[in-house]
Amino acid sequence: MSLYRPAAPDLLTHTFLAMEQAAPDASDVYFGVLLRCGGVAPSVGELRAQVMSRVGMVPALTHRLNDAVEWEPDPEFDIENHVLVADGPVDVRPVREWMPDPPGHDHPLWRMWLLPGTGAEWGLAFAVHHGVLDGTGVMRALEVLFAGRAGSTVDDEVSGSAVAALRAVPNMLRTLRSAPELNVFGELTGERRSDTAAVPVARLRAIADAAQVSVGQVHLVAMAGAVRRWTGVDADVPVCVPVDTRRSDEHDRSGVHLGLVRIALPTATEDPMRRIRLAAQRMSQRRMSSARIGARALIDNVPVRWSGPALQRLGDRRKVALTASVFRSAPGLSILGRPVADLFALPWLPPGHGCFTILARYGATATLSVLTDTGVRGADELARGWAREVAVLADAAGVAPHAEDTAAPVMST
Repeated sequence: MSLYRPAAPDLLTHTFLAMEQAAPDASDVYFGVLLRCGGVAPSVGELRAQVMSRVGMVPALTHRLNDAVEWEPDPEFDIENHVLVADGPVDVRPVREWMPDPPGHDHPLWRMWLLPGTGAEWGLAFAVHHGVLDGTGVMRALEVLFAGRAGSTVDDEVSGSAVAALRAVPNMLRTLRSAPELNVFGELTGERRSDTAAVPVARLRAIADAAQVSVGQVHLVAMAGAVRRWTGVDADVPVCVPVDTRRSDEHDRSGVHLGLVRIALPTATEDPMRRIRLAAQRMSQRRMSSARIGARALIDNVPVRWSGPALQRLGDRRKVALTASVFRSAPGLSILGRPVADLFALPWLPPGHGCFTILARYGATATLSVLTDTGVRGADELARGWAREVAVLADAAGVAPHAEDTAAPVMST
């Protein structure tokens, strides 16, 4: 067991680096979180000192990827190049608006911004190249930097069986199927917009309990209804669902450990309870477990030259309409003694992809962040429709509303 070094570059590292080269803007492969905080904002000097005191425990933030796609410590690491100050409101926006000049590959691929805000509200935004960390890695990095959590360790022998990679074949073959053409997807412009909507976490859990499904399945059923409202499509719509491939004994593992699963949203089905049953079948524990095992083995054992193109197909909107990702629930956080009131995901957008969504659960609120190319029409309707569909599912499942279930307002930028 080795301490405080990045996980070895693998198929996913190469895939995300290739996506950076193909993207309209290098910032498109950066994603992360926005924290909205209470109290008086710290100074940028205080923030830099705090991050610098802990950043060595998140080695992906102090190492660079050289031309041979190998990790090496940045000999000129300077926290002032990574922790900056940004003007503007403390609202979700495309990462490129904070980062018009992404870091070069001669330095670690991440940035953090102090957003001074106004009055008793300020924010912190954190964005990292997706070839460096995944969503679980981002959340863990925040806990290490600000909550005193122990640094991540790296096991030298963590490969899956080559035979298990066969489990990934059915999912990869599904990428050969075209997705239904959606009238809202126009010509891609390369420009970006962000939209968000929020619902109470308690409402999602109550629906899941009543329908005997998972919160993730409830989320995708609401997404199916929202896509149906948004597009008027009368066919099932395939989406890309990222899954964490860490084993149970690797929960603290940093880096990028993802599998991509193509799932058909039951958008052709009008009845909400029928949609729940279909989603439960298509996202059964057995199927998702098999997909995780297969994806892990594929990444560990199959050469990049064979699997990279297939993985990239899962970002092609001709094969999947959009991506529906979920961040794990985050514990209560504080930044230098100031409480974090709200946490929002900042999605990324693969080349050729029109819409990427991430659900983040923090405290009592679940917030859906939607990043779209501006060639996608009515993108705000997807976020709003998702929140409305959660209410529809609650009614269908017999979940009574509660006064404390009032959701945060929808925001668009």
